[in-house]
Amino acid sequence: MKSHLIAVALSLVLCSCANPYHRGFTEASAALPRPPANAEGPWLGNWKSEVNGHTGPLWCIAQPSPDRPGEYDFRYRAGWGVFKFGDYTHTIPAKLGEDGSLALTGEMKLPGGLGTYEVKGKLTREVFTATYQSAGDRGTMSLKRPSP
Repeated sequence: MKSHLIAVALSLVLCSCANPYHRGFTEASAALPRPPANAEGPWLGNWKSEVNGHTGPLWCIAQPSPDRPGEYDFRYRAGWGVFKFGDYTHTIPAKLGEDGSLALTGEMKLPGGLGTYEVKGKLTREVFTATYQSAGDRGTMSLKRPSP
């Protein structure tokens, strides 16, 4: 029975890694110059709710939006609970600072009538810190560059 549970858990993890988001994240991580030239590219860390203490893993790929000049796509994958993940893209007006940093300020409508999500933060070449707020929740996001 124990080996069966381990096999099921491993299958779920492997399916999660085959996710298109993870393939894109792996490719972005491999292409990231060391040291990073600017705030664009992959980020890895966690989010934490200040309301209920929940926390989970968080991945993000920050890149210029191919469809909207002068805007950036923040492609997130967030985890919570056991094997629950959600992917979403937040597109906002932004431009790189002279030091390669990127200010993150924007809002978007959440799917399923869950309200509006607001985020404020800053990405440097090595650190991504932000706060978020949505209907009934607020918290922090702390990310860094993935290991080579």
